[in-house]
Amino acid sequence: MEPKYLKNGVFSEKIEKYTIENSNFQSERDYISLSHIHLSVDEIINQFKAGFKDTVPIRLKCYKGYQMERDLVERIKAVWGERIKTDIEVSAFDGLVKGHPDFAFDNYPGDCKSVLMDDWIPKDGKLPRRIYWQMQAYMKYSEKDKSLVIFESRESGKLVDFWVKENRDIQNEIGEKLQQIIKVVSSIIKNYKL
Repeated sequence: MEPKYLKNGVFSEKIEKYTIENSNFQSERDYISLSHIHLSVDEIINQFKAGFKDTVPIRLKCYKGYQMERDLVERIKAVWGERIKTDIEVSAFDGLVKGHPDFAFDNYPGDCKSVLMDDWIPKDGKLPRRIYWQMQAYMKYSEKDKSLVIFESRESGKLVDFWVKENRDIQNEIGEKLQQIIKVVSSIIKNYKL
């Protein structure tokens, strides 16, 4: 059978549409996500109430991030075997606050991060605030004193990992911030159920 001719762009357009529809992007969540703990109290509350910005570029980027994460987690499991656990959830405040580390290594929470270029891999273990606070939250609510973050560059495939030690001051700030958020969110949920 002769293949049907398609105009330029139609083939990739259909794949892109599929990618967008299967990106695993969540426009809203019924919990406070520890991956956004670096944001202000008001920003987190607004995300809970209104959801997340949802655009085609965001969905495509989300798919690419999950794709790289899945691949890296598979390689991590292949190398480290039974020392790696997946499908982990960190939870607090009766499940109203949750985090999902990509893996645990010897029961310490771990997360995979992809960056566009080698130069974007943090130098000397100095993590961006967003990632540092996320890892501190994972440690606080899993009651661990360290965590592991691994970066992969899309440019070259370069991998770099960093152990992150607990920072009680930041963890206390996280706890205080979540207390404020939970007070407001609990009220929203209570009013919604009425």
